[in-house]
Amino acid sequence: MNEADRIFDELETTLSHWGLREIPFSESASFLRRSQLGEVFTGRTQELQEVLTLFKGRERKRILVYGWVGIGKTAFILQVLSVLQRKAKDTLATYISLPPETDLATAALIALARAMPDDEWAQHQLNLMGLRPRKPPVQKTGKGRASIGVGEFNYEETTTPVTQPRFPTLSFEDLLERALKKYSRIVIAIDDLDKQDPARVRELLRNAQGMLKGGAWFMLTGHPSGLTRDILTRDLGLFDLALELKPLDQPTTYRMLVNYLNSARLQHARRDPDDPLAVHPFTPETARLLCERSDGVPRYLNRLGSYVLLKAATLRAELITPDILEQGFKYADQQLRGQTGLTPEDQYVLDLVLEKGILSDETVTLADLERLKAKEFSEILPILDKLVQLDLLRRLPSERAGEYAPTPLVLVGKPAEHKRE
Repeated sequence: MNEADRIFDELETTLSHWGLREIPFSESASFLRRSQLGEVFTGRTQELQEVLTLFKGRERKRILVYGWVGIGKTAFILQVLSVLQRKAKDTLATYISLPPETDLATAALIALARAMPDDEWAQHQLNLMGLRPRKPPVQKTGKGRASIGVGEFNYEETTTPVTQPRFPTLSFEDLLERALKKYSRIVIAIDDLDKQDPARVRELLRNAQGMLKGGAWFMLTGHPSGLTRDILTRDLGLFDLALELKPLDQPTTYRMLVNYLNSARLQHARRDPDDPLAVHPFTPETARLLCERSDGVPRYLNRLGSYVLLKAATLRAELITPDILEQGFKYADQQLRGQTGLTPEDQYVLDLVLEKGILSDETVTLADLERLKAKEFSEILPILDKLVQLDLLRRLPSERAGEYAPTPLVLVGKPAEHKRE
């Protein structure tokens, strides 16, 4: 047996000893199959009640689900869409993560066209945008001979030219009209507005006012900074419901951990949180410590849980003891700080936050800004937001312009190992 095979078999043995098929944690709910999401989705009962009640009415609604990065917005809207797809037979529900540099009308057009694989015109729109349709549309050129009463034709197929839609809003409205002939309600979820610059989000929403107030239901997700309060209802009046997702409490986070582990059990699922084996290979103590460190943020729980199990697997640990848990936390810190794409400036800003605890316009110094060749705090916001997307920092839910702190995935007090210029 070669070395690679030996390592693979040892990892398989460790996972089997834990009673798991695989490491179950997932950074994003969009990576999960619908059945898997149903197994692991936890809590949000009140929020689900509020949103699903709207779908019992006739009037179409526009819903904004907002919250901080990693709070579970994607999982929430996918859970709502899953219910609609299974239980509302007269509803067509579709989802798209907003592609970079794409307007909302084009995103909605893509999402709707993908949900209509049997509609030739819908698939033609995908082809025009350079996207692979489910059933590639063709232009048919008639050739052959015809006789009186009976036509005999052979067809040559030519590929439709790939171009960008000139009028995405009008194209979407045409496709929506076709869809509404078959379904009484069309629901389009556009995710990940929080990955866009807040100023661009404002522009996207303003440009999409007509479409959003049209004949489809819309669910959008976003970041509270620059999206709510000023633009939500007071300014544009775009949304009928603004739903904030807040961190989960510790008992709910613990149940989420139980659900994730059970989703990968080889057998004998144990769903009672009071059962010590429900969190195996964690012990109840280390399971609680993991949940506490996650601060009720599902993404932090998933990333920390994944790194801890990966480290434990390499150590061939039988249980996640406090010592193994701490080694897993250190491994998570190392992996996150070692991500590709981090520049010396990124590392310096991360160190500043770790040093100060909270970095804001009030805590940054002129010397800090000069090191980054910046004159104002606002000039380093793109670096801070990049570190937020990489789960190294989080933006605090404050009324201030911007306050940033380390995430629980980073070990505070341990300086990043890099060479400052």
